[in-house]
Amino acid sequence: MARLTLQTGPGVFEVLAHVCRSHQEAIKQFVENSADAIQQLNTDEGRISVILEYLPPENKHQGRTLSRILVVDNGIGMDRDKMKSILQRIGDSEKVQMALRGEKGIGILAFSLVAEELHLASTVADGTPSSCVVLKRHWLKTGQAQIAGRCPRHTHSERGTIVYLEGILPEIADKLNKEGLKEYLGREFASDLRQGLYAMAISDGRGFEPVPPQRYRGIKAMSETISLGRLGTVHVELHVLPWEMADATVSLYGRGGTRICLLTDLDDFKALPWIDKRLEGYVRCDHLKRTADKTAVVQERVYQAFVAALRKTEPEIKEMIGQISAESQERRFQVVMGKAGKLIDRFLRYRDRGLLADLAMRTPGIGQVRKVLDRSLKEEEKPEPAPDKQSAPRVPVYTRAPYIELRPPPRAKAELRSWYDPRTGCICVNREHEEFMLAQRQDSRCIRYLFSIWAKESLLQEYGEDAEKLADEMVGRITEAEPLLW
Repeated sequence: MARLTLQTGPGVFEVLAHVCRSHQEAIKQFVENSADAIQQLNTDEGRISVILEYLPPENKHQGRTLSRILVVDNGIGMDRDKMKSILQRIGDSEKVQMALRGEKGIGILAFSLVAEELHLASTVADGTPSSCVVLKRHWLKTGQAQIAGRCPRHTHSERGTIVYLEGILPEIADKLNKEGLKEYLGREFASDLRQGLYAMAISDGRGFEPVPPQRYRGIKAMSETISLGRLGTVHVELHVLPWEMADATVSLYGRGGTRICLLTDLDDFKALPWIDKRLEGYVRCDHLKRTADKTAVVQERVYQAFVAALRKTEPEIKEMIGQISAESQERRFQVVMGKAGKLIDRFLRYRDRGLLADLAMRTPGIGQVRKVLDRSLKEEEKPEPAPDKQSAPRVPVYTRAPYIELRPPPRAKAELRSWYDPRTGCICVNREHEEFMLAQRQDSRCIRYLFSIWAKESLLQEYGEDAEKLADEMVGRITEAEPLLW
């Protein structure tokens, strides 16, 4: 067991505090190192596994306690000389200036944010026993470390590295779980996972599950690689949503598919189309250099070329957002309008047959009525049963509800939510009204809004135009109260 003294650059622990703002980011440091090791090996069969190990509960009423975390890879591995070099150059000027991740970096010290000890066992070739780096939290104050040639506790002979985070800190043990880490790693390493550069899996002792890349919503609109000449390439993948969503973002990834920041965190991209909340996806440039706190990029030659390349795509992206958003929204509106029409037809048939009261008796509470209505939208129309010869004559059934159409309003009706067009016999819904714009973001809510519009226009046909303002305001009040009613 060889003892070493850590040689750290000035301010290394201050930088570490910026690099790891959460316990998940501390785990990410070791997954980044694994991704680097696989990239250096240039293998098509790279694997990274994250394993959560628990102590058995003391009794049946107690949950499992997280005791240690393993990060396993089949990358290039390290020998003792490489381990010694890393420990003696943590956070040195080369690492901080290059702003790379993993190799010779300060990430190895991130173990202290989640565990009492780090044991890092690694070997460069199959069949060669691993060496092991040992770091402990209380050693960091005096700069101590150890390298064991044959660690009795952590030895393997397959090329690659296994990181053992031993003695998970009690204050964070319940904050680290499989589902949370699975979602986090799928987002942070989405670029590599989507390109299949390696496979990632996670386990909590109940079998391994693959870590899928973050799933983007909407329609894929752009997936292309832009050349920066001798400075590398930029890969852009963008998806367009049918309407604005508050959590829509475009992420920036650097070398090894590690997420750096949101693209709009950079001043050069705090403008349209990048801030459009109908746009989400990612941009990746492996040659960008991250700043020491890894939350932005060094603005040197590669960065300037990167900005210039993306600027050229902006007119195309703006046009793409407008076109795809409009087309997808129109298709969706057709589906919603069809469902609303079916709901109105069903309502009329129930009413004409006197079944509405029976429905209310069978489904007490507005919540149950909502379930029935929602379920009715999904059901296929069933053939009518054959009439019973001894039953009473059937009540005539209303065969078709008035046609509903979305239209921009004429100037005279700009404030109305809807109006009736006597020339076509159509109920026109003001698609530019703020209440429709709010309701249309959720199918079930939009269908209920359209139903209330139909009810308003139907009543106006019975009571005349004198009631138009009152009926229109009634729809507004119902729409405002909709979250409480349902």
